[in-house]
Amino acid sequence: MNREQKRAWALVVGMSLALLFVIIAGLLHLLDVGWSRPFVCAAAVALGAGVIACLRVKPDTGAVTSDERDKEIEKSAYLAGFGAVYLFVIVVSFAPIAILGEDGSIPVKYMPGLLLGAGLCQAYAMSIATLVKYGRGGDRHE
Repeated sequence: MNREQKRAWALVVGMSLALLFVIIAGLLHLLDVGWSRPFVCAAAVALGAGVIACLRVKPDTGAVTSDERDKEIEKSAYLAGFGAVYLFVIVVSFAPIAILGEDGSIPVKYMPGLLLGAGLCQAYAMSIATLVKYGRGGDRHE
């Protein structure tokens, strides 16, 4: 497994755990149980741990650390990340109209969340695309 695969696994695991904890926190909040805050904190810890693990992966050693296939996989991952962000921005832009109606309003303080969500969406899509592309075919980097 090369460096990019290890980094992608760290992000996918961390972000998936964080997503799971946020969903649990949302359900607990909707049910008015009152235990949602620890799950939000656990989500932040899981996401932070995934990012730190991603940054701590040591570079590959050897004469050749990447080739044309690696560059092609990287390009595909960037394209998948762009597509995911584009879809995310479209959905988040039109969802308030569908939920609140045409005359509904949203406080401006929530708008930076769009940028944060787009960044997380891009990182997640790029990591998934990297793992999928390296997982295909018989020639794998080990």
